[in-house]
Amino acid sequence: MKLTSILLLLTVLGGCDGPMAFIPGGALKGSEMSAAGSNWQMAAGFESLELETTPEDPYSVRVYFTQRDGKIYLDPDPERTWYSHLAMDANVRIRFADTIYPVTAVVVDDPEELEGFDPSRVVFRLDPR
Repeated sequence: MKLTSILLLLTVLGGCDGPMAFIPGGALKGSEMSAAGSNWQMAAGFESLELETTPEDPYSVRVYFTQRDGKIYLDPDPERTWYSHLAMDANVRIRFADTIYPVTAVVVDDPEELEGFDPSRVVFRLDPR
């Protein structure tokens, strides 16, 4: 019985096209489009997004984000795997529902833009590519 449950779980997880709850996934699937010139209105109603890093070996996670002044920000815990991925390659993809947007994770250093964020964390702004 236990082996059957494990095989079923592996089958379900293997068919995923991204993260599942708190379990990281692989490449995100969906329609890709540019968000250039938008104010991220498509993010309305979402409290988290799916983030894909390391395109050569896609790694995706569900993360919370902050939206303010038409921009999206991430302030990851430096212990997270995806944080180190951003340091290696800032070109990532994010997904809301079934739509994927290519973005660049830019480190924010403007004190006004950082206002309200935890000062002990590195904050990234997601700029459309």
